[in-house]
Amino acid sequence: MVATGRKPAVVARVARVSRQALYRPPSRRPAGAGPGRGRPGDAAIVEVARANPVDGTRMVAALASRELGVPVNRKRVQRVMRAHGLLQRSRNTDRRRRPGYFRVTRPDELWHMDMTKVWTAAHGWVYLHVIVDCCTRRVAGWTVDVRTRTTEAIGCVEAAVLAHGIVPEQLTLGTDNGSQFTSRDFRKHLSARGITHRRGGYRDPESQAFIESWFGQFKKRCAWRTEWETIEDARTAIAAYVETYHHRPHSGLGYRTPTEVARAWADPDLQTAAT
Repeated sequence: MVATGRKPAVVARVARVSRQALYRPPSRRPAGAGPGRGRPGDAAIVEVARANPVDGTRMVAALASRELGVPVNRKRVQRVMRAHGLLQRSRNTDRRRRPGYFRVTRPDELWHMDMTKVWTAAHGWVYLHVIVDCCTRRVAGWTVDVRTRTTEAIGCVEAAVLAHGIVPEQLTLGTDNGSQFTSRDFRKHLSARGITHRRGGYRDPESQAFIESWFGQFKKRCAWRTEWETIEDARTAIAAYVETYHHRPHSGLGYRTPTEVARAWADPDLQTAAT
């Protein structure tokens, strides 16, 4: 194709290979090489990869390590997944970087809250509010309602505050600039609870990175792969997903689970050992 005048960049993109591969001289692989000669544990890697079809090699390696009880190298997982056609296409990483960052030093110091909508056959679009603890990545609270007003947002916050025993001046709540979060009643409720309100920038989802990431994974792993008849079906499925999420390795936590991190913060001896 290149010899006939096609641009190398276009040929590589259509063929889904690197441009370097277009100029690499063909060579025969050794007789014993290739995916035909697997190693013990490869079947478990394939099983984990097929059970988690939207996850990349790092997450599959973490899950396979837990499944087999021994560390599994990411490059080995990549080879096995490539041989079985299980690799996921990577997204463009050339994204704008934020100039600053914040440091979270303890649980219940900073929560991120946002809303998304999911479809049900009986009720149409229903609205999911979720609050994530930026330290442990645990879901501090969530609600599903047929409307998304200030009342529903306040109800989600109030349930999470009561469940975690939040005291005044302990918590900062980060939200975007949605109408329910910028309303007078919502801000008055946070002020009465002694909660600091931290709003992100306009058209700047990275300022809400933790909750945006949570919603992205939730949609890939649950919402886009499920059809719900009623809002109760949605609530049941989301509750099961949240429970599974709390016991699933998280890359931002060094592939520990949110439950393990929360338990380590609750027990000083476990926290010292983890450090």
